[in-house]
Amino acid sequence: MPTDIKLDEGDGNHVVIEGAVVKTTASDFILDAPSRRRFGGIRRAMVHDGGDGLTINFNGDYPGGVTVGGDMLVTGEIRWNSASGNVRNLTEVVDRIQNSIRNSDPGRIERLEIGLASMAKLLNAEAVPPWRAYEEVEGHGYQNPGDHYPSAGTLGFIVEYRVFQGVPDGYYHHDVLHIIPPPGTLLSRGSTVVVEYCSAGWE
Repeated sequence: MPTDIKLDEGDGNHVVIEGAVVKTTASDFILDAPSRRRFGGIRRAMVHDGGDGLTINFNGDYPGGVTVGGDMLVTGEIRWNSASGNVRNLTEVVDRIQNSIRNSDPGRIERLEIGLASMAKLLNAEAVPPWRAYEEVEGHGYQNPGDHYPSAGTLGFIVEYRVFQGVPDGYYHHDVLHIIPPPGTLLSRGSTVVVEYCSAGWE
């Protein structure tokens, strides 16, 4: 379909570009509604930055931050750039928070864990583990046999596998990318758990 640009479409206040691809050679994309501003300054929504990456809300131009109004699928690793300048992945951040909570009142946390375990037994349920690799889900050939979670078979879960072709940065062949429902969810034995893992294609 040939590209067509229509001005004042709809209610007379729309610009419509009809085409398969919209391309600009500019580095900055600015969204700036004067009526919604709180402060002065530039508003760069997206920037093709110097590292050949895409930066959203460049330099924190939008004081209200960024809001995602729905589900978000991340195929790579989420990293946390702390105030100290140290880049940490999300798992490390969560682990630090959990350790801080546990150290603040270890007795209370232990009682809560015992209570949840008792409830799970009464319901004949098990918690979905945060499996790290396909081998751990299957319960065989895992590289650290002394440090792994119970297999799906041990917990009585049925596994539906989804294979992601390719290995994202920070991952290795057969690493688990997503688990549905998420780890920590209590499920009755016989329930189905969806596990997506990456594959280098040489299995």
